[in-house]
Amino acid sequence: MIRINLLPFRDARTKENVRRQVSIFVLLVILIGVGMGGYSLSVSAAVDKYEGEVSDTQAELNKFKKKAREVDTINKKNKMLQKKIDIIESLQVVRKAPVKVLGAMTELVIPDRMWIQSYDEVGKNVTLKGAALDEITVADFTRRLESSEYFSSASLRILKLGASKKSVAMKHFEIVCTRAKLKQKPSNATGMKVK
Repeated sequence: MIRINLLPFRDARTKENVRRQVSIFVLLVILIGVGMGGYSLSVSAAVDKYEGEVSDTQAELNKFKKKAREVDTINKKNKMLQKKIDIIESLQVVRKAPVKVLGAMTELVIPDRMWIQSYDEVGKNVTLKGAALDEITVADFTRRLESSEYFSSASLRILKLGASKKSVAMKHFEIVCTRAKLKQKPSNATGMKVK
């Protein structure tokens, strides 16, 4: 039988297998490095993109904060102006109050049956002195005062027989009443007062 020495062939084959495995390993390492580098580049590009978006959003936020401060300033000025308008309107009500009360008083007086001789106002208390033909007229006048929007309560303090006029005995009275707070005109939806 013939024997062939295959040892050098086996050595060459083993060397070839080792070389192939090393080259595959090196290629794998290179591919993994390229893949990792590409992934790292894509991640850093995404990070840069998000950082840009964050800086743009921060710039918009700063712009909106500035506008919000301006709006707050305008709102404070509006509140101050509204307070001033309210004060002016309350002064208008106070200024017109005596005229309205005296105008209402002419409607409350029972004509040809009674006469108001004095009107004295201290704070919210009003003292009316006058003369009437009879007690019923004084009672009617007192009820009219109580039902009026200008007075919140009325009470008869003094009722006495006074001097006669043209042979008619007059009843002198003194009524004390509390003046009601006059109402301001209602506001409309915009917050400004209706004229």
